[in-house]
Amino acid sequence: MKKLLFIGFLFLTTLAFAQKNVNNYKYVVVPKKFDFLKEENQYRVNTFTKYQFEKAGFNAIYDDQKVADLNANPCLGLKANVIDDSGLFTTKMKVTLTNCQGDVVYTSTEGKSKIKDYEGAYQEALKGAFASIKGLNYEYDASQSLQTQVPEQPQPTKHPAPAPLEQETATVVVGSGVTAAAAQVNETTNNATETVSATKVESKGMLLYAQPIANGYQLVDTTPKVVFKITKTTQPNYYIIQGRNGFVYKKDGQWIAEYYEGETLKQEALNIKF
Repeated sequence: MKKLLFIGFLFLTTLAFAQKNVNNYKYVVVPKKFDFLKEENQYRVNTFTKYQFEKAGFNAIYDDQKVADLNANPCLGLKANVIDDSGLFTTKMKVTLTNCQGDVVYTSTEGKSKIKDYEGAYQEALKGAFASIKGLNYEYDASQSLQTQVPEQPQPTKHPAPAPLEQETATVVVGSGVTAAAAQVNETTNNATETVSATKVESKGMLLYAQPIANGYQLVDTTPKVVFKITKTTQPNYYIIQGRNGFVYKKDGQWIAEYYEGETLKQEALNIKF
């Protein structure tokens, strides 16, 4: 009896944790072709998968659809995948949901079918897999949509500040072009020290140097002071700002930092030297 109660408690705890995880994402992105299929939407597996997600309350879209907020922040979405573990006489399928960093957030129970027709077997097995997904009672929670993407980072190795040049002035421009500071820098004569040129910046934004840390970079100014720590995603030129509700991305050749301070959305232009 105690063993049954423990198993029941463990199941409910796991279900609650999984529900909290998927509720942090606004979209489920369904590919037009799964790896185990030879053609797009073969046996109507992809359209059936999208339909099942919609029945379960998810905002499901195809991977070629253009959605403004998802394009700006790919971490709002989970990528759906169907895994075919079929044997000789039984079709077996599971559904996984993966975040923008490539981590599997949720794996469904395994659905099975003994139907001999491919389309019928795939649909019956998928229905079985989606029984557990419908049990999540998904409901999008916007308040947690960005913070949940940022993993814990180890303490970064300290790097020496870039050696400045004599009497060069770096004009720092933030967001709309307001000058934040004029940083005076001095020449170094030590040949063993790598010299980094701090050029005058007028329209490219705050001058920052990118120093590698685990899974990303720390961005330091000429003070030097750490202004942002950013985490890599699977999208090129797109990073999540650690400890803030926001991200750094490149648009039309310009690096942009976009984040919330309280209820206010801020946007700053950055000049990042990698």
